[in-house]
Parts: sequence; C-alpha cells; structure tokens
Amino acid sequence: MKGKTIKFIHRWLAFVLGLFIVFQVTSGSIAQESRLLMQWSNADYYKVDANSEPAGPSQIKSRMNELEPEFNIAHVMVPPPNRESTAYILMGGRNPENLHESSLFVNYDQYKQEILDEHTPKGSGWVGTMTVLHRWIMFGDAGFYIVFILGLATVLMCISGMYLFFKTRKTAKHLPLINRLHRSLGFLASLFLIVTSLSGIAMSYVHWQDREDNLSVFANMMKTDHTDSAHMKMEKTVVDPDSALETARSVISNKYHLAAYSYAGAHSPNYWFAFFDKQMFRQDVVIEGMTGEVLGIYAAGKTQKGEGVRNYLLPIHSGKYFGRIGGVLMSFFGFIVILWLLSGLVIYFDNKKRQLA
Repeated sequence: MKGKTIKFIHRWLAFVLGLFIVFQVTSGSIAQESRLLMQWSNADYYKVDANSEPAGPSQIKSRMNELEPEFNIAHVMVPPPNRESTAYILMGGRNPENLHESSLFVNYDQYKQEILDEHTPKGSGWVGTMTVLHRWIMFGDAGFYIVFILGLATVLMCISGMYLFFKTRKTAKHLPLINRLHRSLGFLASLFLIVTSLSGIAMSYVHWQDREDNLSVFANMMKTDHTDSAHMKMEKTVVDPDSALETARSVISNKYHLAAYSYAGAHSPNYWFAFFDKQMFRQDVVIEGMTGEVLGIYAAGKTQKGEGVRNYLLPIHSGKYFGRIGGVLMSFFGFIVILWLLSGLVIYFDNKKRQLA
C-alpha cells in the first residue's frame, strides 16, 4: 500500500507540476542566454559591431548629455566578456522629481556611441518578458509564495520518484524500454530539479527578506539628502567616472568583469560598480563621488551577510559554479527533464489504452 500511495502521489505531482517545470526550465534557459537571444530576435536594437574599444563611463555620460540631455541615467548594464557584440542597456528616466527612476531602457551602441532604441520594461520583447517571469517577482508577494509552494512540491515529486527508482530497481529490468528510459531520465532529472528548486526557493526568499531588511548595496549607497544647491555643486566636483572605475578595478581580482554601474552626481553621492566572475560570484565596489575613495567592497550586492550562503545561490542555481561545463550541464539536464516528462506521458496514455482495450 505504501508503494502504491507514493506512486500515486508521484504521478499526480508530475501531472500538476509538468507545465510549471517546463516553463521554469525553458524560461531559465532563456534568462541564461538572454543577451544572445536578444541579438538573434532583434539585431537592429541589440547587436553592435565590436570593432573597437567600447566607450567608458565618462564618454557615455558625455555623449548621452548631447543626445538626450533630459535623460537621467540610473545605471548602465554591461554585457559579459563573451557578449561584446551586445549593446549596453542604460536604465533611467526623465523625471526631475525622481532621479533614481528606471522606467525607461535605452539600447546604446557602445562603439558608435549611438542610441539604438528606447522602450519601457514592458517593451523588452519576449526574451525580457520570459526572463522576468522566470523569477515571478512581478507578481509581488504572491509570486514568492507560488514559487515556494510549487518548488517544494517539485522536490517532493523528485524524492518520491527516487524512492520508487530504488524500490523497484530489481524488477525494472523486465519493464518495457520506455519505462526503463523514464526511470533513468527521472533519476537524472530529479537530481537537477532538487538542486535548482531548492536554490531557486532560497533565492526568492533571500530577495524578499533582503528587500525588507534593506540590504541592497545599490539602494543604500545611492541615497542622498543634499539640497538642490548642493546637487549643483556636487555635479561639478565629483571625480571623473573613468577614474572611479579604475579605482574600483584596482581593489578586486582581475577575474571579475564589470556588469553594471551607476554615476555619482545630482542623484547620488557615490559611484557604484557591480562585478561578476565566470562562476557568477558577485562583488560590488562603492566609490565616494567627491573624493574618489573606496567606501567598501560588498559580496553578493549586500551590505551585510553577502559573504555566506547568499554569495553561492546564483552560481549554484545558474550552474556557473561548475565553470565552463556548468552551462553545458544545465542545458543537458534541461533536455533530460523534457524527455522525462514526455516519456511519463507516453507511459500514462499507453496504460490508459490497455485499460480500455
């Protein structure tokens, strides 16, 4: 009876969770390769000709002041080293009452120093939409609870499947080929889904908890209480952006590449630079705008607790923790998950046919 109950639970969990798992695996794969997919889907707005050195922070700021003087750059998104032909994305807005606003995205050619496109977050196309949906953040607190419940249900499904795998391993050799294939695929898929589900749940929890505790380096270090007159003065006295970047680079390992940054000026007293390495470990460096001094180096983009578990969640969840082979493994296991679910459907409908015959 115990084995039949576990088999029943496993089967119906797989049915209920099938669409969720397929969506998460697919959208996660899209998020992993979002820069490349953006180029393929809309080359006019995202693909650039990497035939020279990209413009630095000072050049971009100066050029944007010429092209769009009313546009306030909240921060600049930089593609990774293996995606040099992808345009930079400048996030910002034109609201003088809120210089931190990021309601507009500007696709910017960092080589020709030209604006390729401007759109709202909703206009990011199917790649951007799938990337956002993968995290369920747009649904607020409800999104966290949905991911938490479905993630735990996925882990339960995998554990029940692994129990059945070991429980029936002696009799499995007599099963049809499709059943044996389903068992083998399921065992591999379960290992993958348990790791990604638990790390995904942890990432969702950390995101909401850290937002409540206000641990974001960017949110904390970009605040300013200066008066308007002080703003005008500070705009003229901040250190050069390129010098600030050079200082930031000097205090972290060369294995880290620049992923995003924000300027010091009217909206903020400090420069903020976010760096990642190939394994997706993150280091944020904050530079005091007026003196050019390093205010701090922060792991995982957190003012506190970043050195611990938080710093490992993204590398593990993305598979990048395992280096170059990590991306291949993620794609491989994602393919295994799809085959496993399909083979399960084939077995189910074959059994239904036998019952009706």
